[in-house]
Formats: sequence, C-alpha cells, structure tokens
Amino acid sequence: MQSYVIVLIVFGSIFSLWGILSLISLLIYLIPQLVVRILSPQNLYQKYGGGYVFVTGGNSGIGEAFAKKVAKMGFNLIILGQDEERLNQVESELKEINQNIETKVIKADLSGDPVQVTEQIVQQLEGLDISIIYFNAGYGVFDDVCNQTKRQLNQFHYNIVTHQHIFQALYPKLTTRQLNKGKKRGAVLFTSSGLGIISTPGSVVYSATKAYMGHLGECLACEANLLGLTHGHQLNKCQQHLA
Repeated sequence: MQSYVIVLIVFGSIFSLWGILSLISLLIYLIPQLVVRILSPQNLYQKYGGGYVFVTGGNSGIGEAFAKKVAKMGFNLIILGQDEERLNQVESELKEINQNIETKVIKADLSGDPVQVTEQIVQQLEGLDISIIYFNAGYGVFDDVCNQTKRQLNQFHYNIVTHQHIFQALYPKLTTRQLNKGKKRGAVLFTSSGLGIISTPGSVVYSATKAYMGHLGECLACEANLLGLTHGHQLNKCQQHLA
C-alpha cells in the first residue's frame, strides 16, 4: 500500500511539472501574439527606407500573406518558391495590389545542393537593395525517426541547411546597407512553429528544424541590434494577422 502511494505521488509530481512547462510554453507563444494585436502597426517602409523584400516561400501561406502586406506599404518584392505557376500568379496579384512596385520571382528547390542553389539565388539578387529578408519556406514530413527516409533529409536541407547558406550570403550585405541617420538598416525574419516548442511523435525532425530557425532569430538579437538591424521570428499561426 505504501509503495502504491509513493508511485502515485511520483506520477502526480511528473504530471504537475509537465503541466507547468506546457503552460509556460503556451504563454511564451500567446504573449507576443497579444502584444502584436494591441500595438499599432509599424510603418516598415519608413523604418527601413523602402527597398526590396526577399521572401522564401512567398508564393503561398504566410509568405504570400506577408508579401501582399508589404506590397501595400510600397516595398518591391522578390518571392522565391518551387511552383513556377503559383509564383507567377502571386506576382500578378502583387502588381494588382500596388502597380508602382517592382517584382521578381525566383524558382528554386531548397532541398537541392545548398551551395549551388544559393549561388543561383544570389546571382539573381545582384544589385538589388534588399531591406528585409524573410526566411519562411519550409515543409513538414511526419515520419518516425526510427524509420529514416530521404524525405526527412530533404526536409532538413529545405528547412535549415539551404536557408543557412542563403543567410550567410545575404546577411553581411544587409549589415552594410547605408541609410539616413535614425533609420534601421533592415530586418531579418524567420518562420518558426508551435511544434518547435512542443513536439509530437512523428514530427521530431520537423520540430527540430523549426526550433532552430526560431532560435536563430532570437540569438541574432545580440549582434543585430548593435548593427542597426531588426531581427525576429514568428510562429506559423499568425497568417490571419498578416492577411
């Protein structure tokens, strides 16, 4: 009987701790969402002095919503995606939103060789004044890690590796971007996910990739602020706020 009581106490303590950690994780997610909804929208065009916004995965979902949002503000757009037909469709919609902006589409498969893919992308960005870089593209493969597949490796390359190569190629240029005194040089954004905070069986690799992208945005703060840049990450639940 005494052993039974001890077991109940241990399990009760474990579940209580799990509940507290889950609540903390939920609050970490909800509080920024509430702050965003309470505060007035920033004038990003004035803050960063216009220029181009480069969005990976800008042909669908959150990336598309963000592209349309900044198009209304007057930013020029570069959207990257894998579906050429969808890229062209979104580009047309961006021009309908604001006829005065310039747009460019880049078709690329981020699961390919990261060095080659990055070189091809950077070549097409040559000479453009990029003020905001939004690393948004990604996809989920929900397989058990014990049954590793090529899809999981492609997901890892797509969500992290190639994005890291692109980041290392573009970020130094953003840090040297010249603007008038009092204005930020630019912004770097990353799309994370609720699964990056609380993982589930079958989503281990996907969750890890999104946790990395979100944490990279957070860790970048200590350097970005000194260089006059804005950093950030957002969860994939905020598409309705961007629309």
